[in-house]
Amino acid sequence: MGVGSEPFHSLEAVLARLDSNCTGRLGAAARLVTPRRGRCQAEEVHWHDEDPFRTASTVKVAIFAAVLAQVALGRLDLGRRVPLSAADQAGGSGVLSVMQPGLDPTVGDLCTLMVVISDNTATNMLIDLLGGVDPVNRVVRGLGFDDITLHRKLPYPPPPLVAGVRPPLTKDPGSFATATPAALLRLVSAVRAGKVVDEGSSDLIFSTLGHQQYHSGVPRAFLGLAEPGQAPDEWPAVASKTGSVPGCRAEVGVVSLPDGSEFAYAVMADDLADTTMSTLSEGEELLGRVGAAMLRHWWPGPRPVPLRPGWP
Repeated sequence: MGVGSEPFHSLEAVLARLDSNCTGRLGAAARLVTPRRGRCQAEEVHWHDEDPFRTASTVKVAIFAAVLAQVALGRLDLGRRVPLSAADQAGGSGVLSVMQPGLDPTVGDLCTLMVVISDNTATNMLIDLLGGVDPVNRVVRGLGFDDITLHRKLPYPPPPLVAGVRPPLTKDPGSFATATPAALLRLVSAVRAGKVVDEGSSDLIFSTLGHQQYHSGVPRAFLGLAEPGQAPDEWPAVASKTGSVPGCRAEVGVVSLPDGSEFAYAVMADDLADTTMSTLSEGEELLGRVGAAMLRHWWPGPRPVPLRPGWP
């Protein structure tokens, strides 16, 4: 074990403590996905990982996989251009909602925007290209992920032309998607292993996750703490997809460690009393503490675990 590591059961003890202290409920699943001398490759942790949670935008990884499944069958082309119309534009995260209609992104561009900046307009456009919600679910189930379910497109109205409060929805649209942490862990583990659609498709998903720009969840206690001049291969790297809606935070990804080993994870927090969308919210800190606990457990020796003091 690395310096600062503890017996494996203590990782579950940290999850139990965080779950009992939060205002909602916590689910997590993680596993070491690459061999390490003296450790079992399948070492893993489960915490309420068979319970369904709202996915928020983490389901976009499954939508990406569904797109690539159709590309592999010749039914879609990543280079096909899809004109943006005003009717496509959805608010929330992303940038297409504030671009002028007539922009001509490719299907591949839409996938990149959906993951890297979690663009909701790009997501809805891809759902439409796949034929709608039900066809997306059929493809995802055909890939072997029965416990990941898309319920609807994203309903948010586009933002106002000047700064202001986003108009409220006329009714509660219900959950965007639901999944279990176990299912999301299987998805990201299969992506890393090259087993989602095919090796090339999996590599494209994983490399895109590596460009994802939101790091205020699971890696909040360790990304950005590297000392000046420290080589990149001496620091953990994260490829992930985050999700945020009021009262819910979720994240799925892979952390690469300096010894070449990696662990995959899916962490979901739901029914939280804090419904703010701030990066300082309860959900963001909760995921950060889970991430710190996982890094502390799997960090290779002999150097100290690079964590913000007091975490987890």
